Amino acid sequence: MKIVSKTHIGLVRKNNEDSMLVREPVLFAIADGMGGYAAGEVASKEALTELDALAKDFPGYSDEKLIFKIGAAIKKINGKIYHLAKEKENYGGMGTTLTGIYLENNKGYIFNVGDSRVYILHNKELKQITIDHSFVAELLAKGEITKKEAFNHPKKNVLLKGVGVETHVEGDIFAIELENDDKILICSDGLTDMVSDIEIEEILNNNDLETGSNLLLETSLMHGGKDNVSFIIVQVEDIKGVN
Repeated sequence: MKIVSKTHIGLVRKNNEDSMLVREPVLFAIADGMGGYAAGEVASKEALTELDALAKDFPGYSDEKLIFKIGAAIKKINGKIYHLAKEKENYGGMGTTLTGIYLENNKGYIFNVGDSRVYILHNKELKQITIDHSFVAELLAKGEITKKEAFNHPKKNVLLKGVGVETHVEGDIFAIELENDDKILICSDGLTDMVSDIEIEEILNNNDLETGSNLLLETSLMHGGKDNVSFIIVQVEDIKGVN
């Protein structure tokens, strides 16, 4: 497989609260922190550090058991972040998104809490695999707003779920079939708030991985760079080779 990852503070924020985990060839994740000064950065880094440690116990399980293990890991990470926020005054109210993919059994096991996203580019068609846990995503699902309205909605960053925000959290976890030449895009909302799905699809289809990643970052900054921008792109070359 081919992998490229990029992160940028953006043009407005004073610090980067995004964290990335690239553990070739099986685990790729992004966490977008939230909270007071530096607290979001702490939450996202702690979440991925804990995920990296817990993922050592993922190999060798079948579908249902592996999904259970990933779900249990998310709950454990949630508890750690929640208690950290309670222990230190400066960390009060902190939390993070947690989104990514684990590759095993010739499949991709997607997990998501929050509004960071996983996309698949398959046969030149880009598809958002995760569902945002956000106020605007619910409006869109109910048909109360259009996709274009959702992209520009003033409350698009209001989350309904995050890691470490409450005592308990349930993540979305499911398996998808992958094929050779598929491209997996994992990204924070700093990318998708600035660059439309149509633009992302065009850039990924018409460029090699490195050039495409540079163009994605440049486009997000050109459109305002209002948030930290982070993404990982994994191009599958031999899905059977990641078992």
